[in-house]
Amino acid sequence: MAKSKQPQKITSAEFQKKYAARTNIRGKVQKTPSETVEQGWLTTWVKNTYPNVCFTVDLAGLNLSKAQRAIYSQRKRGHPDLMFQVWYKDDYCGLAIEFKKTGINVPKMCLTEEHFKEQLEYLLALRGVQWLAVFVAGIEDAKKVIAAYMEANENSIETIKKHSYPTF
Repeated sequence: MAKSKQPQKITSAEFQKKYAARTNIRGKVQKTPSETVEQGWLTTWVKNTYPNVCFTVDLAGLNLSKAQRAIYSQRKRGHPDLMFQVWYKDDYCGLAIEFKKTGINVPKMCLTEEHFKEQLEYLLALRGVQWLAVFVAGIEDAKKVIAAYMEANENSIETIKKHSYPTF
């Protein structure tokens, strides 16, 4: 009998290297990856690094059916991109990340862009109900924040503060 081929797991770095020069959905070659592409790499990394963690990903901007869009449109605007349902000691009941692509100046955008303001309000509301909720710009900072939260050691909060916005 022939062996069935098992899908090979690849790391986020290998995935990024292999697919970074691909085209976007409009057929244009991208020199820098979009936020959606970076977020895809990040979720792949999370699945490989923390295979048993419970987390959800926001579906905004994806090609949803009409029925899915109707359901999705009922949510409050500004919902975070990633939400991890994992306790951090007794301090936080989960981690919420509003993910932005590498190079975005989040503090400046929160002052000038209405959508960023809505997202910031949502994050602050989550903080009010015991979530650690932050903006993170770029996949590398996001990995550091997620790893620090999951490890929950004495330096974790300082690492999260260093790589996210707003401070807490």
